[in-house]
Formats: sequence, structure tokens, C-alpha cells
Amino acid sequence: MTIVDHLYFLLIAVAAPIVGYFSFRRLLRRVKAGERISPTHLYKFTMASHWTLFALLLLLWAASDRAWRELGFGLEFDTRFVVGAVLTLGIILVLMLQLRQIDRASEEDLGNLQFLFPRTRSELRGFYGLSVTAGIVEEALWRGFLFWYLGHFMPLWAAAIVSAVGFGVAHAYQGPAAIPRIILVGGAFAGLYLLTGSLLLPIILHALVDLLQGRAIHGMLQRSASASTPSAA
Repeated sequence: MTIVDHLYFLLIAVAAPIVGYFSFRRLLRRVKAGERISPTHLYKFTMASHWTLFALLLLLWAASDRAWRELGFGLEFDTRFVVGAVLTLGIILVLMLQLRQIDRASEEDLGNLQFLFPRTRSELRGFYGLSVTAGIVEEALWRGFLFWYLGHFMPLWAAAIVSAVGFGVAHAYQGPAAIPRIILVGGAFAGLYLLTGSLLLPIILHALVDLLQGRAIHGMLQRSASASTPSAA
């Protein structure tokens, strides 16, 4: 491990979450001042920043001549993978059942996050791209790299806990009440990675969690808009 690895750890685990938090607070002030924020613009900016961090990680790994399997880019179709695949499917089915409750939700239930979600078909397509980006990049950073990095100082089970907690804190911009839920979600991703030794299932699950949630909220916002639009006499 080199000084560059330490700097990259500080970048993704400390600097990026802090910058993201204060950037989001500035966005909230702009929204409260009446400014219209384009979700599509936010999606594109977030995707660009995510892929930049991912590219830096790939360059760091290639320059250090490390095995890609150490970063989670490997796959073995063994019993553990089959168990992980079954668990992933089960989590997805439970999530889909839970998201049906969004039918009874209202726009106000989204709180300060209303402006982040897609309202049009174009915005929904952009959100799909963001979901896939988050699945690939965040799992490579928060599971792949952090497990490798923290594994030099602690057992992997402890690295999984630290990774999940850090993942939750990094999403603190969603509000304190959301942090425990995000830690649990991060713990599920970490558990799949520990079980299979591959990022494939965590990436798929992460992307689908975001995608299904965005699609469900988009539907709710569409119904809310239709209900608030006066019908023609």
C-alpha cells in the first residue's frame, strides 16, 4: 500500500461526502429561494463525478499492477454465489412489495428530496442512468476498494461494518432519519460481497434498489400531478 492509496481513501471516505453534504445544503437553499433545479442536470453532474472517481480507481489499480480480483472484479459460480443470488432475488422481491406502499404516499412525504426525483419520462431515463452508475461506482468504491484498504488494518467482517456505516454517513444529506436505513442497505451489499467475493451481485442489487425506488416515486409523482390538474368542464 502506498501514500496514493491513503490519499484515495481520504478522497472517497472523507472529502467527497463532506463536499457532497455541503453542496446539497446549497441546493436546498436555492430550492427554498424559488429556483427551479433541473433533475437531469443533477443526474449528469453526479454521474460525471462518480465516473471520474471510478476512473481514478482503475488508474490507481492498473499503475500498482494489482490483481483485479482483489478489487472484487472476479466471479466464481460456486455454492456461495448461488446462495448470494437467491438472497439477492429475495431482497428484490421484498423491496418490490414494500414499494407498493408508495401508492399511498404523497409528494409531501418526500420532504426536502422532492426536487431530486424524476417527474418526466426524460428525467426518468436520466435517473436510470444514475442508478446504474451508483450501482457500479459506489460498490467499487465502498465495497471493493474500502474492503481491500481496511482489510490491511482489521478483519473483513469489521471492514464490512465500517464500510456500511461510512456508506450511511456519506448519504447524510438525505437527513438523519435516513442514515440507519442506508446503513442497513449498505450492510446488505457488504454481506453479499463477503459471501461471494465478487461485486457482481452487490452491483446488481444496488442498481435495482435505486432504479425501482426511482420508478415507483416517478409513478407516484405522475399520479399526484394528474390528481391536482383540474379536469375540463
